[in-house]
Amino acid sequence: MEQTVPAVLVLSHGFFCQALIDSTKMIFGDAPQVEALPLEEGMDPDLYEARLRALVEQYGGNVFVCVDIMGGTPFKTLAKVAKDHRLSGVAGVSMPMLIEVLSNREECQGDELAALVAENCGGMNMDLTAFLKKVYNM
Repeated sequence: MEQTVPAVLVLSHGFFCQALIDSTKMIFGDAPQVEALPLEEGMDPDLYEARLRALVEQYGGNVFVCVDIMGGTPFKTLAKVAKDHRLSGVAGVSMPMLIEVLSNREECQGDELAALVAENCGGMNMDLTAFLKKVYNM
């Protein structure tokens, strides 16, 4: 059976992504198919890319990606992977943003979910839709 609800991948410098997921679960409750991908200090960027590709492929490309900041290595790695997979996501991940993603991923997905989360969470949160579409279409 095909998975319709996207998995959520949270990418960050260091273990912020795992701590964010753990803290969010204290409020939201357990959420299936939520994965952290920390860029560990000194990690080879090629290894990080391989891990991200493996996660995206594990879910058949049906993922929604949250990154800590635009322009960093997790973001740049996402851009490389997006050349081969049609992905959607947001940057500036925070606890309110992750709760918003988890609360709405069954009703809307992909670009629609990215726009909703960016609109509802405001601040530094950024919808990556246009950027990821551009990369994918290169």
